[in-house]
Amino acid sequence: MVKTLVLVRHGDPEATSASGTDLDRRLTASGARSLKTAYPRTFALLGEDVEAAVWSSPAIRALETAQIVADAIDAEDIEVHDSLYAQDVSAFLAELSEAEGPVVIAVGHAPFVDQLSARLLGGSPGFGKGAAAAIALPEGFSGTGRLLWFVAGPETRTWDELAIVEHEIGGAARDLVALSEAFLAKPEDPEGLLRFRIGLRRMRSLLQFIAPWQTKKQNRRCEHVLKELQVASAHLRALDILSQSVDGLVESGELGDNSLLPMACAKERSLECASLVTLMRKRHSGKQLVKIAKDLAHVGWKSKVSERGLSADDLRRHFDAEFAELDEDLFGLDLRDGDAVYSARRDAKEMHYVAERLGAVLGPDRAVMSEYMDEIQRELGALSDAWGNRRLAEEYSKSPRFRGVRADLGVVGRDQAEIVSAITSGLERLEADSRADEDRDDDGKKDGED
Repeated sequence: MVKTLVLVRHGDPEATSASGTDLDRRLTASGARSLKTAYPRTFALLGEDVEAAVWSSPAIRALETAQIVADAIDAEDIEVHDSLYAQDVSAFLAELSEAEGPVVIAVGHAPFVDQLSARLLGGSPGFGKGAAAAIALPEGFSGTGRLLWFVAGPETRTWDELAIVEHEIGGAARDLVALSEAFLAKPEDPEGLLRFRIGLRRMRSLLQFIAPWQTKKQNRRCEHVLKELQVASAHLRALDILSQSVDGLVESGELGDNSLLPMACAKERSLECASLVTLMRKRHSGKQLVKIAKDLAHVGWKSKVSERGLSADDLRRHFDAEFAELDEDLFGLDLRDGDAVYSARRDAKEMHYVAERLGAVLGPDRAVMSEYMDEIQRELGALSDAWGNRRLAEEYSKSPRFRGVRADLGVVGRDQAEIVSAITSGLERLEADSRADEDRDDDGKKDGED
């Protein structure tokens, strides 16, 4: 005979299901996570080694809630009872009278849980989503029950942002798998390589951003594979950028139509591309990225985050701190230092990808910063590319494979050096003008104050 009945209202569900039917509505990601965090404590109130049967409505949201309950008490089975979905109190009590175990945990819906608790207790404690009430039944179902404990449903707002972050990271990981497959299917396409590298940088940027809250083991495991691929593909991308500049010099007439440099670059690209593809296939990079995508479908959060969630304010403060650090670095950037320019451009890209992908959590003001950061990285991009082209031209001029085109490489090197000088001078003038405007504004304010 059942001595204790625990009534549970399912957790926070999605508004509509993909099929459009009510039965198929699932728990939201934040609703499920909040229950997984709260229910081990809630159902510990039943005592240790409790023998309880878990019953559930056939609705998916109730079944998912029941599974979380079952996991919390180490129950093996879940019994489906249509009476819980039909909200038929008489039918449910008839089924309960035939149960043999001492405790039944029934996961159902409102207003059923309120109506049944009112019948057994003389009043209902008010079941919000995820709430649970344990009712002692010393005289069976015909007598008056006694409320042993009631726990309100957990707050889901602290998990909403976490759910969005998980969704975006999972989406970025799946996108990267598709970009990797597209590149390997057509490695001769420079645009495919570029998209693949953007996917790598976006994924790394997101992981670096959430590193303070993600478990180190998962973060490092994913970062290791992504960094390895980015480093391995960097030279091929640099060669593509050089080839574009060489083609431009041919079109402008600075390199003759009979120049062999474009052909030499194409041959070098073919060799470099074959090496990268061989490396990716040898190390099973595609499978590794699929594994990362599966791994990141459930982000491993540190214990404090798992217990309390992650608020929008937490994410915004972290973003603002990183933005302020980057802004300070940009203010003192030495435009004549190629390595410094490259690092600044990389950091601006990372902030752009984070603001772009997590704009729903960071808010519209910070989402706008994504465009600002994209503009900065584009301004620095031409300068960084020119620095890279100049270095690569110097490197290739020492290679036996470019023996017959060294003079043309010298033309490329001088052209890129002129571009570096022109861009640097232009940016320095803009910076000087901007500072002069700020100084005039400050002087104007001081005069007004006097």
